[in-house]
Amino acid sequence: MCKLKKTEQLKEDVKYKLRQIAYIWNDFIWENDFCKRTIKFTDEVRTNYFGDILGYFQDTFDIIFDNRESSSYSDKFSNQISLLQCIYVQQDFIEELLIIFKCGIDKGKLKKDPNYYINREIRNELVGHPIRKNKGKFVSSCLFGYNEESDKIVYLRYHKDNDYEFEEMEFEISEIILRHKIFLETYFDKILNKLKRILLGFNKEVENIEKLIDNKNFEELLNILSIFFESIFKYDFIYDKESLLVIYARKDEHIRYQNLIDKFYDDLKSSLKEKKEYSIKLLEPRREILKQEIPKINIQFVNDISSIETNHDKRPLTYHYELSKIASKRNPLDFNHFGGLLKRKCKENQMALAELEHMELNIYNEIEYYTAYRLICRELK
Repeated sequence: MCKLKKTEQLKEDVKYKLRQIAYIWNDFIWENDFCKRTIKFTDEVRTNYFGDILGYFQDTFDIIFDNRESSSYSDKFSNQISLLQCIYVQQDFIEELLIIFKCGIDKGKLKKDPNYYINREIRNELVGHPIRKNKGKFVSSCLFGYNEESDKIVYLRYHKDNDYEFEEMEFEISEIILRHKIFLETYFDKILNKLKRILLGFNKEVENIEKLIDNKNFEELLNILSIFFESIFKYDFIYDKESLLVIYARKDEHIRYQNLIDKFYDDLKSSLKEKKEYSIKLLEPRREILKQEIPKINIQFVNDISSIETNHDKRPLTYHYELSKIASKRNPLDFNHFGGLLKRKCKENQMALAELEHMELNIYNEIEYYTAYRLICRELK
């Protein structure tokens, strides 16, 4: 494998693990209090702090793993400083992630890992403290060496531990990058192992909720969901707990209210199933994508215009566009326009027309508007 492909593979390996962490964070931890309680979910983490870390990781991957040519000594020094500094920053981010996910690994343990401390010491000597003093007394100095090799970091070192004798320190850049890659994978794996335990616990709660759906009254079920699966309340319009209780109390008044409750149960069951299946998929080991033969596509050209017109005339009537427009409920003028279009399309459907009228009369009433809207959607499919 050539050097370029090798470094590209190193980058893809660690990016894959980081993406797994990001998926679990966005789709499970951020959405469910049950998952939040298993980590250090502080006020700082509630901000976009975690997202900023992920973004910074992505940006610095390219600097670390992409091979950049240097046209001069200053270019080479700049590239090598950027490489070492980005490794240093990513090490600090790993330390922070280990704290957030309560992995039980602190800086003291990291300092015992050679894949951490060797690279960190190179960075500290060259970038952090090229001239080092302790209580005013000279300890060491490190300066870049003017060697011609771009695949090595070479610097001149004078240190009290060596009686200030001249030393030429030399490090293969490929070894620095490989060390960092092993470091990232090691601690990404530890974080993922913790996240997998969280997902397994979450799945048990999902299975418990699935068993309770038909055995608890509606209010009791909502109370359980507000603790263990509150993401369902963001699934659709008026799925907040207060609105659902009002609608449930009126389910015998009109089919629009019973329909909304039926839809809520259907959405809950499908959402629980999807979350469980998705979490299991995230827990599976990585699968390599095999190259598959691209199937041949037969393209047929039709010259008969009459056949095209006939097919056009047979196209089924759809309501998706108008329904999407009135779902946003921007203002009465928008509703009059798109609601009017919908009325003309379904002029033979008395239920749909009646519910459109109900929506128009209750355009500022969330419950009445959206229960009618959902009944129309069911009616027009």
